[in-house]
Amino acid sequence: MDPYTSSDDINQDLVPYAVVWPGSTEEVSRLMKYANEKKIPVFVRGSGTSLHGASRYRHRGIVLNVGRLTHFRLEKDNGYAEFGPGHRVLHVKQLLEKEGYFLPLVPGSIRVASIGGIISNNTSAHAVDSCMGKPRDYILGLEVVLPNGEVIETGTKSLRRCAGTDLTQYFVGGDGLLGVITGIRMQLVPMFKSAYGVAYFSDEISAAKAVQRIYMEKAPVPLFLEYLDKRVAKISFSIQNLPEPAGPLIMFHAIGQTTEEATYKINRLVDAVCMEPVLEAKRIDDIDEWHKIWLSRESALPYICQGGKGVFSLSEISSTVRGLADCMLDTMNMEEGMPTLSKLGKPYVMGHLGALSLHPVFIFPADWSAEEKMEGIKEAFFKESEINLKYGTCGGEWGQFARRTDFYKKRYGEHAYQLVKNVKKVFDPNNILNPDVFRD
Repeated sequence: MDPYTSSDDINQDLVPYAVVWPGSTEEVSRLMKYANEKKIPVFVRGSGTSLHGASRYRHRGIVLNVGRLTHFRLEKDNGYAEFGPGHRVLHVKQLLEKEGYFLPLVPGSIRVASIGGIISNNTSAHAVDSCMGKPRDYILGLEVVLPNGEVIETGTKSLRRCAGTDLTQYFVGGDGLLGVITGIRMQLVPMFKSAYGVAYFSDEISAAKAVQRIYMEKAPVPLFLEYLDKRVAKISFSIQNLPEPAGPLIMFHAIGQTTEEATYKINRLVDAVCMEPVLEAKRIDDIDEWHKIWLSRESALPYICQGGKGVFSLSEISSTVRGLADCMLDTMNMEEGMPTLSKLGKPYVMGHLGALSLHPVFIFPADWSAEEKMEGIKEAFFKESEINLKYGTCGGEWGQFARRTDFYKKRYGEHAYQLVKNVKKVFDPNNILNPDVFRD
């Protein structure tokens, strides 16, 4: 069902020598020592939900699945939790919520994504960075097995974070290049009160300008601010038995220490949105209505795949605040000039608009050949790169290499790219760990 496999299919020559499910850090260490001595590639795998090809191996080797590394310990009196990388994100979220804490990691794939992958990518996912920050803002320390099998601890057990050089920052957002994370220490975030809102627009550009207005008016930054274009909203709302929306929409979630604070923030957001042309903007007090609206966004991708009777190509476009309306237009017209994508018409567009992030989606017909899908994927990554280069941005969710390696070189230069490779060489001189993350 994943069109990205059309250019990374595993043929008989690439079947792994072995798939290993270690149950402890010590077992990971033994495996890495063996692989390093024999110079056998090791591919670390969680749930494989990466959308830029980083979890696709292209050489024979050992697949190290972290699915059994699922220890969990809550240190309330120290203000942190410690857990393994193999947990599904949803499971950790549920464990923390039972104790009155919020997990500041909210990917759309929360039900299946592994938490180790989220940490390795440092992805903010649905959350608005300006409100919640990035995962690395909450990671106090890590346990890591280096490519030679040596085990190191990074960071601190204090809520007072390390100043100066802290190796934690090399591995959080390290794209799995430098070591295998086997333990995570994360600061506890007390649960908050929430308030919700929604706004409907006559066109897409007005929605983008409303988000710009939120920033320009210095309104409280929401925890989430999600966007659905009219076509996506129509499909998703129908499945949730909601009235058909009059146009594209944004949904937003504000937080506070009290209900009054959260409500104040949502009212400020509604007021800011109403300074732009809007069909309707309102606070939502009915929690059941909010859950249906939120689920229409959370499940939008499978809904449109089902409706389009095909498989998908998803891109990640990031904008600046000032360029958001223009970036929306560029994203809506992403198929222009692309021979394969233009056969499909305009993309569906959804995204984390409050975080200045858009996801154009193309549905490839199920009867398209692997070659056609591959061409479509190449064009989608080309256009993603072109638009992000135009605005001087980069992806905030999926990592920076694999299929994005060419973009990285264009965005930051060949010298910067070689610096990254040289850093990897220091940690992994035999280049055995996830060698396919770079696509040279």
